[in-house]
Amino acid sequence: MKHRVIRPAVGTGLLLLVPLALTLRDRHAPVGEGWHWGPLDFVVMGALLFATGLGYACIAPRLGGRGQRWTLGIALLCALLAIWVELAVGGISQLAAHLAGARPA
Repeated sequence: MKHRVIRPAVGTGLLLLVPLALTLRDRHAPVGEGWHWGPLDFVVMGALLFATGLGYACIAPRLGGRGQRWTLGIALLCALLAIWVELAVGGISQLAAHLAGARPA
């Protein structure tokens, strides 16, 4: 189990270097311009990325072929992106509210 945790942990750390660099670059930019992540943003995104990577690392070896692994990876990536969009701007909730209001009565 230990070897399954290493790749997602390293991958999470490397991916979080991108928003860290952008946050440091834009630290003097006015709010609303640039990239402004707080500590909680890094914790939440780190947990989300790590959980997604760990889920793939635990489930993928049990699948039969390459196609099934790709399907799992794409499904997990879509779930990660949907959660990220919802947390960032409430995009999924806004879409659902729009669709609910657009239906004929």
